[in-house]
Amino acid sequence: MRRARFARMLATAGLALALVPVGLARPALAEIIVIGSNAPGLKPGTVLADGKTLDLPAGASVTVMLPSGRTERLQGPLKRPVAELGKGEKADKGLWDSVAKYVQRQGGSSESAIGAVRSIAPKSAPPAAAGFSWRQIPVDADGDVCVEKGASLEIARAATGKGTRFTIVDVQAQKRAEAQFAQGSATAPWPADLEPKVGAYALVVENAPMRQFRLRLVSPLPDRDETLRVLHGQRCQKQAEAWLAGLMKAAQ
Repeated sequence: MRRARFARMLATAGLALALVPVGLARPALAEIIVIGSNAPGLKPGTVLADGKTLDLPAGASVTVMLPSGRTERLQGPLKRPVAELGKGEKADKGLWDSVAKYVQRQGGSSESAIGAVRSIAPKSAPPAAAGFSWRQIPVDADGDVCVEKGASLEIARAATGKGTRFTIVDVQAQKRAEAQFAQGSATAPWPADLEPKVGAYALVVENAPMRQFRLRLVSPLPDRDETLRVLHGQRCQKQAEAWLAGLMKAAQ
């Protein structure tokens, strides 16, 4: 009798625990990572801990990423606590770890620092790196490539050169089309008779190894502050790194 009652108590307790939202068990910290900066003492890769406050002097600016993956440009003079940023946003640990590794590798910093602030400056954002594009697919592409749905796409090579032919194959439809880089051109239009769609493609360029990539069509395009989160969610890693490189460069 006692055993049965004890078993019922355990079952009830287990059900009660199961009903507690996971977010209540482990609150997310409001840490921020510096993507780009011209502020003294704030190098790219610096983690700005929650519970602290950052003073940005006049003329200084930083671009930070919140735990959710949203980016924001902060301009001085400003003085605000980190905890005000990203309040109520869901953290994305995978994106955070990926960005932290990349920025720290590029910026050479892993130090912790004092907090950051929400910008009250205009929403204008710095331009991304020249290597980032929603409409160009590099000849050395592999993995996932995010492109703007319905846009005119291009194949891009690193530098201009002689006229070079290439073939794109829609792997699923087993359909192929040829195109060519014109003499002195670094880009060539996507073949008109091959409709871009979500799926796997092979790219064969003269005198170069075959590359394979997967197109991911994005519509509508995200706001600048949401771009990194979208690229990560679509697994477009190289473009995410190109976007980060642009933010880092623009903030210098």
